[in-house]
Amino acid sequence: MTHPTPHCEQCRYFQPLDAMSGQCHRFPPQFAGDSSPREIHHWRFPTVSAHAWCGEYLPQPTDQMSSTGVSI
Repeated sequence: MTHPTPHCEQCRYFQPLDAMSGQCHRFPPQFAGDSSPREIHHWRFPTVSAHAWCGEYLPQPTDQMSSTGVSI
């Protein structure tokens, strides 16, 4: 029996940006730039594909998911 691969779009840490990608909020934002870390606009959450997956996956609570697995 094969288990379906959980995808980022079904994870409680995923925040969608558009239909194909979003940000992973599993860990605090990381510095992304070559300027001073004090500049707030250079801190970013990782952008991930909605169909990617990782070992940190944690499903959304069932009351936040529709029958198709999309958060509502």
